[in-house]
Amino acid sequence: MRQYNSIRQLVIDQTISNGKMPPYETLTQLVLEHFPNSRWKESHYAWYRSQISTGKIELTDLIEKGDLAEEEIVEEQAVTEFAISIEKDLQIYLSNRLIEIEEGLTLVSREYKTEAGFIDILCKDKNGDYVIIETKAGKAKDAALGQILGYIGALKESGVTENIRGILVASDFDSRLFYAAKALTNITLTKYNLSFRFDKVS
Repeated sequence: MRQYNSIRQLVIDQTISNGKMPPYETLTQLVLEHFPNSRWKESHYAWYRSQISTGKIELTDLIEKGDLAEEEIVEEQAVTEFAISIEKDLQIYLSNRLIEIEEGLTLVSREYKTEAGFIDILCKDKNGDYVIIETKAGKAKDAALGQILGYIGALKESGVTENIRGILVASDFDSRLFYAAKALTNITLTKYNLSFRFDKVS
């Protein structure tokens, strides 16, 4: 049995040998044969497939890394990519359904550029005042409050004279952020919940 120094090396070698990345079941069996203590799972397979298909991992790249460290890197990147995806999906959803946040909101722009960064969703309320909506996948930490305040300051610096307020949307909030927001009259915290519905189609 051929010896591999890392899972990366195994994945690349098997992809070259087969002319394409082996199916999940086949590759999983090989990984567990060569690395019985591996925490390999489907998210790792999906990450490697994505990295190879986009050329981020070249098939000539046999850089050796420690297996545990490598899996932790893959896991962290997979989780980060998933969180980014949810955040983007949430932005798109809310920008098309602003009424679910507040009645009377109208969209000005998504990813609105300011000197302090990009505002997720910029809109106006029924009074014509600007409302900044910042979305976070998962629990929002107190740094998110600094983001919104930075955007408010940047808009004012650019010459916006209307009142500006912010709405932070997340699945939960850090306790320090919660108490800090209570001290501000122009910041609102809004919690979202994800749910799934299953309909039988056959």
